[in-house]
Amino acid sequence: MKPMMRPLYTMLQQKFDGTCECSQLLTLTPVQLSDHFNNPVQVLDQLAHELKVDSVSLQQYFGQYLFLNIVTQHPEYLGQSTSSFELFFDPNTPLLLEIAKPYQDKTPPRFTVLQCQPNQMVLDYKSSLPFAHVCHGFLKTCGLYFGETLSIHQQLIDGALNHVHFTLTKMQSHESK
Repeated sequence: MKPMMRPLYTMLQQKFDGTCECSQLLTLTPVQLSDHFNNPVQVLDQLAHELKVDSVSLQQYFGQYLFLNIVTQHPEYLGQSTSSFELFFDPNTPLLLEIAKPYQDKTPPRFTVLQCQPNQMVLDYKSSLPFAHVCHGFLKTCGLYFGETLSIHQQLIDGALNHVHFTLTKMQSHESK
């Protein structure tokens, strides 16, 4: 079984509460998903088509789920980071090493900081899989975890969903007194 199918399967069971019969995909086991699809994005695209929902939103939701799942089970993977920028600035942060594990025979995702200012960071994201939208949800949820509201702009490089520049901007909160 492809390792990334298990968290996808768990997310789908939780999101649809295991009771939605609106798609054949929701009745498949993780092994069956692995037999029929090469990666979770293919499953999410097919499911979005069947349910007539936005595929990008579903992929971002999966990214949110992955981040929360990892930090809930292993909060130590955040290391000493106190912000999303600190977390992604160090490529050896345990969290970034952890997300590489399921890739097995494929090149794991790589984040390279291209620019970093106090309120803005530009990340170069490369992956062997077309996970740009999943990554977007992962980054957004990471910011929320650290109490940050991030505006995220993604620029596809060569039109590919496996190579993206993400511009993360910390938004200032305007609290009324």
